Amino acid sequence: MLHPVFGDRDVYSFGMPKNRQQNEMDFGIRVAAVVERGGSVLLVRHEKPGREPYWVLPGGRLEPGETIPECAVRELAEEARLNVEFREVLYVSEFLREGRHTVDITVRAAADPDEEPALGEDPEVEEGSAPTLKELRWVRVEDLEDVELLPERIRRRVAEDAGDGSGQRVYLGGDRY
Repeated sequence: MLHPVFGDRDVYSFGMPKNRQQNEMDFGIRVAAVVERGGSVLLVRHEKPGREPYWVLPGGRLEPGETIPECAVRELAEEARLNVEFREVLYVSEFLREGRHTVDITVRAAADPDEEPALGEDPEVEEGSAPTLKELRWVRVEDLEDVELLPERIRRRVAEDAGDGSGQRVYLGGDRY
């Protein structure tokens, strides 16, 4: 029997062909970490060509064969030169915009309180190109509303759940742009 949209192509879920080469959408999973210290959360400022600067939780793309905890540890080492311990998955959210679908997994990680972060690098930036990581900053939780932290829903949830970590862990939804 032919699928009403995909005909005789193999399909494993509605709207997603098994052969991803047929789909022109860039799909990725981003793991970002909430690292708290003394009522503040660690953020990193990015500047990319053609975009306004923005702040995010440190993190990056999950590599094939890498676990979520491994990705969180690796990304904090790359971006903030911090050795962290993975604690838990906090939230899952996603966004879709033309040509791109990203699933965001936000985790909690703990750093040694005596270790200070230092601005690292993004290994995906081509040699000779301007670095995209521009600044690390501890931002007090009560000041998060004044920071252009992306995505917005994560900014709100981190502010709500900071401290004791007792916030409800949920799928935070998706946005289409």
